[in-house]
Amino acid sequence: MIKIYIKPKIDFPYRNTDVPFEKSLADIKNLLRKFKCDEILTHEAGDLIKIAFKKEGIPYMIDFPLIYLEGKKTPARLEMGISGRIVYNRLKANLLEVEIGSLSFMQAMLRSVALPSAQGLVTMGEVVEAQKDSIIKGQISFDPGKVKLLTQGGS
Repeated sequence: MIKIYIKPKIDFPYRNTDVPFEKSLADIKNLLRKFKCDEILTHEAGDLIKIAFKKEGIPYMIDFPLIYLEGKKTPARLEMGISGRIVYNRLKANLLEVEIGSLSFMQAMLRSVALPSAQGLVTMGEVVEAQKDSIIKGQISFDPGKVKLLTQGGS
C-alpha cells in the first residue's frame, strides 16, 4: 500500500478534483467492461481499497494509493477522490495503447497481474520490485512467496 502525504502549498495533479471517488470507481469499472473484463470486484479493508478483475481468465489487481492532504493547522485527511482520478487516468492511458494496437492487454497491464503467494494475492509489479536486484543481476526469479519477506527487510 502506497501512502502519499501532500503538503499545503505543493501543486499536485488532481488536487482540486471535484470528482468523487465513487464516480472514478464507476468510470474504472466501465472502462474495464469496455475491454471485456469480468468478475470486477472491489475490496475495502480500512482505508485500503483494491479493484480486482479478470480478462480471459487472467486475474488482475490494482491498489488505490492512499493520498493524504496535510493542512497547516489540521491533521492530514485522506482524499480518495484524488486517488480515484489517478488510477482511472493511468488505466485509461494504458488501455489506449491496447485500443490502438500497440500493446496487448496483458502487456499494458502486466504490473497488475495478480499472482498467488503464501500471503494472498500479490501483483507482478510487487514481485518484480521485491526481487529487482536479483533480476538486474540476471538471476531472474519470479517467486511471489518472497514478496512480503523482501519488502519487510528480510532475506
